[in-house]
Amino acid sequence: MDAIIEKANNLGELSRFLSETNSQKTSHVGYCGEKEEEIYQTLKEDFISDEGDIKFLIARNRTGEILAAIGFDIEETVVEVWGPFNKTSSIELQSQLWKQLVNENPLIQEFHFFINNENIQQQVFMNDIKAKKTGEHSILEIKEQNFDKVTEMRSESFKHSDSQAFEMLHNAMFQNTYYNGKTIIERLNDRNMLKVLKNISNELQGYAYFEVDTEMGEASLEYICISKNAQSQGLGTMLLKEVLTEMFLFPQIDEIKLTVDKANSQANRVYMKVGFEPKDILISYRLKL
Repeated sequence: MDAIIEKANNLGELSRFLSETNSQKTSHVGYCGEKEEEIYQTLKEDFISDEGDIKFLIARNRTGEILAAIGFDIEETVVEVWGPFNKTSSIELQSQLWKQLVNENPLIQEFHFFINNENIQQQVFMNDIKAKKTGEHSILEIKEQNFDKVTEMRSESFKHSDSQAFEMLHNAMFQNTYYNGKTIIERLNDRNMLKVLKNISNELQGYAYFEVDTEMGEASLEYICISKNAQSQGLGTMLLKEVLTEMFLFPQIDEIKLTVDKANSQANRVYMKVGFEPKDILISYRLKL
């Protein structure tokens, strides 16, 4: 296909393209949102290099319309890949974008992808580049109007003295995940919050980490966990209800999303029980060079 490949240089134009493309399940990628304003803000915060370049490549046709795009959210030598996004049926076009962006970032050793199960074109591309499928994940959503808030809380805010126990539990229960325990602690602020659950002996039984974006009116429950020796006691459901209650205390939040392993039927039942409904199924892939 006759197309011009170049670095993206207009955040507004790129945000509109990604929003339009990602609103369709057949071209949807999990790391990227669907709202243009949200995408713009994330691009501004995470995709601008020290030199001021946007870490995205795009392909245009001769009239200037964006046909395809791919971007790297880089954390040292690991990347979350936004894309490929492609409005055409040409795998060759996005392959050119992929190869060029990889060549421009020679220090990257590991790439992570999150593809909607209805996005067949990118699943074919994952096979072409020999990316390994690592799991299937359900995206669930709950609306405030469908949730009954609780009035009493057993969980408490994370303290520095909880660091060692939390990191050990999180890293054991969520291996090869996008945030390790140390990263979560470093991210904590008045909008990224970690709640912990302890027994009467002050031993950590579980935790939940969530992020709230009041400007965009969005919130996501990133992790929730009950230690193995504290399971089957109803603590997971209790902690989930407490954390959702806390999240809905933000007046800007009227819906919450989370990602859960599709094969984790027990967790899915708990989420459905408190009012979550399925929205998407995403497939995770990893490629190591």
